[in-house]
Amino acid sequence: MRFVLFPVLVLSACSSLVPATVMKLGGLSPLTADPADFAVNLSLPNGVDLRPNTARLVFSVTRSDTQHTEEGIFTLQRAGSVFTIHQSDHDDLRALQSVAKEWNAENPDTTQGALSVSLSPCRIGTGPEPDATVSVAVQVEQGGPFLPLVKGGPLSVVTSEAQLREMPDCP
Repeated sequence: MRFVLFPVLVLSACSSLVPATVMKLGGLSPLTADPADFAVNLSLPNGVDLRPNTARLVFSVTRSDTQHTEEGIFTLQRAGSVFTIHQSDHDDLRALQSVAKEWNAENPDTTQGALSVSLSPCRIGTGPEPDATVSVAVQVEQGGPFLPLVKGGPLSVVTSEAQLREMPDCP
C-alpha cells in the first residue's frame, strides 16, 4: 500500500523542508496513527490569514482491483496557529482507517491512499509582501514537540500563485 502524507512532502527538493521531520513523517502510518495525536502549526506571514472554518483534512483510500474508493473530509479546528482534527471526527476517521487496513490486508499491491490538508487563504489589507514566507510544524504525538517541516519557505508551499492573485479579502 502506498500513501502520500501531506502534498508538501512531494516538494522534497525544496530547500525549506526539514529532512529529519520528513523522514519521521515518512515512517508514520496513516493506517494506525491516532487522529487525536496530530496537530499542524502554521505560521503565516503578515497580510494572509485563513478563511474561518475552511481547514480540512482529506483522507482517501482506493482499491484499483475492485474500483472502490472511500474518502473522508474532516474538520480541522483552529486554536491560534495550531490546527487539530476536531474531536467529533475522530471516530469517523478511525472507521476509514479500518477500511484502509482491511483493503491493505486483502491486497496491498492494489491499495493506495492519500492524506492531505486543504486550507482557504484570505488577504488582510494589501496582502503579503512578495518575499513572504511560511513555516509549518507538525506534532505526531499528543503533547509531544512540534517538529519543523517547512522553515521560512516561500508562500507557494501552501498556496499557488493563482490563489495569491485571486485571494479574497478576509471577513
